[in-house]
Amino acid sequence: MKDSVYAHLTRITLFLALALSVFFVVSDNMLPFTTQATVKTISIDVMPEVNGYIKSIEIQEGEFVKRGDVLVCIDPEQYEIAKEKAEAVLFQRQSEYDEAVQHVNRIKPLAARAFVSEEELDNAMSKEAITRAAVLSARSDVKMASLNLERTKVRANDSGIVTNLTFSKGMYASTTAPIVHLVKGVQWIEGDFAEKGLSALAVNEQVNIVYDAIPNKVFRGRIISIDHAISSGISQRSRLGEIGNETRWIRPQQKIRVRIIPDTFDTHIIAGSRASLMVRGSGGATVVSDAWMRLLSLFRFVY
Repeated sequence: MKDSVYAHLTRITLFLALALSVFFVVSDNMLPFTTQATVKTISIDVMPEVNGYIKSIEIQEGEFVKRGDVLVCIDPEQYEIAKEKAEAVLFQRQSEYDEAVQHVNRIKPLAARAFVSEEELDNAMSKEAITRAAVLSARSDVKMASLNLERTKVRANDSGIVTNLTFSKGMYASTTAPIVHLVKGVQWIEGDFAEKGLSALAVNEQVNIVYDAIPNKVFRGRIISIDHAISSGISQRSRLGEIGNETRWIRPQQKIRVRIIPDTFDTHIIAGSRASLMVRGSGGATVVSDAWMRLLSLFRFVY
């Protein structure tokens, strides 16, 4: 009796192993499946346009900000002084220009009556042109000083969620390093499928999605792009060929990078979350894909 039970268990195990092997072989070619998928998002690095010590932080970790919102305030004192100096120089240059204009207006009638020489008139007009250029330059300096003063308020250049906020009041902010990181709410999934299933992958093809973080639930999405090249397929000029020697009897399958956009975005999913993907196919293949991914979602309770 015991031998009969073991025999039945052995047959069942062999049958399941054979069935799974056939399933995976068919799946790789007709219904591509992968567990190598990661949720991606866009990160925006906000960098200050002026240097200085941080006076205040106007945001909190995890806060959603909109384009134009003030994120950080840099101590404006040195930029206020620079603006005052630029305005003082502009006032001086404007006075010199006004004086030059008055001088030209005085000697023009005299030059017409030959009471002053043409050379003196030319010199006066030349000085007027020089002082006019100086005024324009001083105005530009005032505009730049005003702009730098405004730049002490570091604003969001796009909407997003504040993440990895490591700067604090009193720290030095430099134009060479980001001080705030924003994460966009837009998410997509990058999956690596075996290349032999490439013929079954197509843009707008429906895909079943199971997130590791959300067991017992299958999501839907669609393929938005398929990479036409991977790094190992790019040959660089002026370099010798690189030959890889495979030491294993069975070499690993090549993977193709595919991008999927989910139909719905779950708030529990973050950038970096892992997922499993399977093409839904059409007809009876859709039933197989849905059933397999439903079973896989149940396994996510365990792993």
